Amino acid sequence: MFGDGNSFGGAERYCLELARATAAFTPVRLVAFGPSAGRRRLGDLDVRIERERWNVAGRPHDPLNLAFLRHCLWADVIHCHQARSTMTALATVCGRLTRKRIFVTDHGGGGSNVVRRLRIGRWFNAQLSQSEFAAKSIPHIGRQIEIIYGGVDPEKYKPSTEKIPRQLLYLGRLLPHKGIEHLIEAIPCQARLKIVGRPLDSAYLTFLKHIAQERDVEFCTTTEDEEVIRLLSSSQCLVLPSVYKDYRGRKQALPELLGLVLLEAMACGTAVVCTNVGGMPEIVTHAKTGFIVVPGSSNALRDVLHPLVEKPKLARLMGQNARKDVMQRFTWKGVAQTCLDLY
Repeated sequence: MFGDGNSFGGAERYCLELARATAAFTPVRLVAFGPSAGRRRLGDLDVRIERERWNVAGRPHDPLNLAFLRHCLWADVIHCHQARSTMTALATVCGRLTRKRIFVTDHGGGGSNVVRRLRIGRWFNAQLSQSEFAAKSIPHIGRQIEIIYGGVDPEKYKPSTEKIPRQLLYLGRLLPHKGIEHLIEAIPCQARLKIVGRPLDSAYLTFLKHIAQERDVEFCTTTEDEEVIRLLSSSQCLVLPSVYKDYRGRKQALPELLGLVLLEAMACGTAVVCTNVGGMPEIVTHAKTGFIVVPGSSNALRDVLHPLVEKPKLARLMGQNARKDVMQRFTWKGVAQTCLDLY
């Protein structure tokens, strides 16, 4: 999560924001890995960075440093993020031996699935899953399964600027399973699309730029957080067109366990469009806070984007509904309180 070569997407943001919200109620220590050891304070949250000494089996997302176990000894409750990691397996064994309560939230990544191989999934008091889809993707983990979804800080993500007519927004990492090419092909006449995110696949970025020729598309790959929030607020619609099968024909079993950026856009009073993929349909109410369409279809996207672009009042109403829905169901404060009750 931290350092020059950091990986900071929806999963990492989920961990950070949940820890930050929980720290408002009780002492919380967020432990992550980086190129060097460090410590920082983010408001009430105590962040500890352990030096990444090994990558199990050479996997870059399965770091290890046994020094992290001292944090497990400090805690009364251990909440692991990523079920498929050696660190989670070791934290589970440590918690079991010291009789601590242990919980896990999976984000679809990680490395070695030591938890399954050692058959210690039953040692978790509960799996706190971010969606029904996520829970089904990793069964037999936890004595019980609780759906807690994700959240957003409604004071940070809120309507802050006027809508720019006909502006559509994609926000997220630029990876093939995001299905961005279908969105580019679906842009309605006279609409403009801003694609915001880190280009983590150079070949895919080249492919996207090729099909974006002759279309009103702008790629923004170095956007700061403040500008991201402004774009979320000013856009008429945010689109997340993820797919199970990318343009190369490769299948992705877990493309979107939740779709956190949808909640952030909704909190900014912006209508959203997503595909019927992963956990996204669980947080978008079709025809009320946005639209849900079949994946991999430019025509299906165009059919719902056209009325949003041509009828600003419809987009505004959906954005207002979306903001209300977030305030009622998807705040980090609410998620933290749910977790504390379960702890």
